[in-house]
Amino acid sequence: MAEIERNYDAYRKFNTRVFALSVDPVKQSRNLAEKMKLSFELLCDEDKHVIDLFDLRNPFEHDGIAYPATFIINAEGKICYRSLDGTASRVNLTEELKFLERLHDDAEYKMDAVPNKTWIIPSLKDMWRMSSNLILKGNFADWKHFLLLPVEVFKMIRGGRREIL
Repeated sequence: MAEIERNYDAYRKFNTRVFALSVDPVKQSRNLAEKMKLSFELLCDEDKHVIDLFDLRNPFEHDGIAYPATFIINAEGKICYRSLDGTASRVNLTEELKFLERLHDDAEYKMDAVPNKTWIIPSLKDMWRMSSNLILKGNFADWKHFLLLPVEVFKMIRGGRREIL
């Protein structure tokens, strides 16, 4: 979300409305949005209906939060782009912006290839923060996610989930 916030003006350039979806309660989501000073809405899906509808539930993390994903819906209300991401690899926002530019020029344009993804390699500072949080504040879901990370990496290398519409 922070990267989207940093590039929010680029999204607006293409007359795009941005939303994020969270399974957190409304109050917690509102506090996060204020803390991060988000320019876009953070919607709540506490009972996980939407993430289940789009098959985005990650059972390994905090009792089922959503995998990172991006959906671009055209003016007709149809999904014309999607990226189903993992914890350690995500679509680069420049890919999304290139798609939006093409969609802006051609309203009929739709995704025709799997988006390129980049590995997220945390800095030493981020690794320290994550380790401290895991040790000092971690719960069973955090430890389960940590211990199953090799499984996630294997799934990602093997090809993961189908992404073409």
